[in-house]
Amino acid sequence: MEFKSVELKETAIDMSSRTIEGYAATWDLDKANDIINKGAFTKTINEGFPAGRVKMLWQHDAPLGMPTEMFEDDRGLYVKGKISRTQLGDEALELMRDGVVDRMSIGFTIPQNKSGYNDEGVRMISEVKLLEFSPVTFPANDAAHILAVKSLQEQMIIAKSKGINPKDSKELSRLFGELKALVNVHEPLESTRVIDKPQYDDTLSIIKSMSGLAQTLTK
Repeated sequence: MEFKSVELKETAIDMSSRTIEGYAATWDLDKANDIINKGAFTKTINEGFPAGRVKMLWQHDAPLGMPTEMFEDDRGLYVKGKISRTQLGDEALELMRDGVVDRMSIGFTIPQNKSGYNDEGVRMISEVKLLEFSPVTFPANDAAHILAVKSLQEQMIIAKSKGINPKDSKELSRLFGELKALVNVHEPLESTRVIDKPQYDDTLSIIKSMSGLAQTLTK
């Protein structure tokens, strides 16, 4: 599973109604050199919400409340949720109101063949399977994600320098897009409580494996 985050500066937090609403994702180019295209969340919204499949978590971990509204507009993915009356919920509301927790992040996977790289090396994502959105202190696995992108771009340069044909280059981009999703965490099976996050050493190991695969495919 992959993560992306946006600032909470335009998010409304209502202490009395225990609700939070704002943008969980935007269509802008992000630090990982990705762009999520408008319409990418349409299938999730139609099929997974409000059926309970999309969760609102705290820090990509513990259940925080229930999503109550979700739609796309020209800015991005707008979400609204009601925070449960629990000890965690009370603490979360205070931390967000005080600005201690100041980002919103989504956890998602990318279906096969729903992303690809343009001529500038930007990954264009046409569809995502949204699993959850979370208020977060820090973007999850941000450093590992950027390292993975850098590694992928370097391998694409190597492939092109060896004269790989456009068809193989397109396939290589697809394979790298799928492998990069493994750098973060694996999609949980029928569970949203705890997400198993790999350690930094594991991330480096995966990136090295990706590099080895690229060397093999481009010979």
